Amino acid sequence: MKKVFFKQLVALLDQSSAPYSKFNVSAIVLTTQGHAYNGVNVESAAYPTTICAERNAIHTAVTQGMKKGEVSEVHLLARNPQGKLVLVYPCGGCRQVIAEQSNAKAYVYCYDEKGEARQHAIDKLLPHAFLGAEL
Repeated sequence: MKKVFFKQLVALLDQSSAPYSKFNVSAIVLTTQGHAYNGVNVESAAYPTTICAERNAIHTAVTQGMKKGEVSEVHLLARNPQGKLVLVYPCGGCRQVIAEQSNAKAYVYCYDEKGEARQHAIDKLLPHAFLGAEL
């Protein structure tokens, strides 16, 4: 089943907009409701306004009606400037958003160039997450 996501992630890389770094990232977010949302990284010349693929997919899911806590899986792949598929992990900001939008219960699947996925629980990638209950 995960190989299907790998093929989709590879195809999505061409939708990425990375004119500065040439580092393309694609993500697929699955929800507890069974919906899938795609995202790619979109760079800006003003780097802080760049958006990562994971947050792009999650924000799209929220726009389409996903509720907080419904992210169940995030699938992730990247292509470096030399055109090689490479294994990547979510940045700190994306880990925070994944944790919040999944109630720290999502799994992140990071794919390598062979399509093999490494599975990580978000609470292991971001231990002691600030999920907002303290507010």
